[in-house]
Amino acid sequence: MTADREAVLRAFHAAKPGITSRAFARGGSYQRMATRVPPGRVLDLACGDGPILDFLGRRAIGLDLSLDELRLAKGSVVQGRAQALPFAERSFDAVTCHLAFMLFDDIDAVVAELARVLRPGAPFIALVGGGPSAHGRDAFHAFASHLPGGRRFGDPRASSEQGWSELFRTWTHEPRFERWPLDLGGSFDDVWTFLSSSYQLPAGEAERIRGEVRAEFPGPRVPCTVVTYLATVRL
Repeated sequence: MTADREAVLRAFHAAKPGITSRAFARGGSYQRMATRVPPGRVLDLACGDGPILDFLGRRAIGLDLSLDELRLAKGSVVQGRAQALPFAERSFDAVTCHLAFMLFDDIDAVVAELARVLRPGAPFIALVGGGPSAHGRDAFHAFASHLPGGRRFGDPRASSEQGWSELFRTWTHEPRFERWPLDLGGSFDDVWTFLSSSYQLPAGEAERIRGEVRAEFPGPRVPCTVVTYLATVRL
């Protein structure tokens, strides 16, 4: 990830520590993802304030760019970059990453680091995607229609099955993708907590966009579906 984009992410999480875990907690993806992790020592990349660590306990360690996020975590954590992991070779029986792999720049360096720190046969398990559904219209579609083109994060290969096949072509097994739609519908405040966790939301436009989305979905329960994929590949 280039320095300017890393600076954007650091500033965002310094201003709103814990926002990502609050946004996704209702969808159950952290707990569900934790159930797919095999026994042994685990590294959670871009761990934020540690929701995956809460489920995995002492066998897991988290890594994140943001000290502000890490200060909120209850488990073992370290500040660092996915492109230069501060761990010895073959240190982990699994690596997890919840909706952050798509944000990394220099993704080939990240993949090389994963191969270095994982033990042979160990999995990299990542939740990727995070966009609105392809059909229909809900609060996520309405919100996305108001966002500017703006800054883009990461490498497109990190989000697709075809891209993973290219990135992990030297690994033993082909990547597997499992579709996980997340229902984040609820009260408007609950839905806005998720929508406002977007890095693309212009600070000066937040209240205007909030008003536009609310006007389109005035009911007590606001629909909001997030399409994600659980991607797994073994070294």
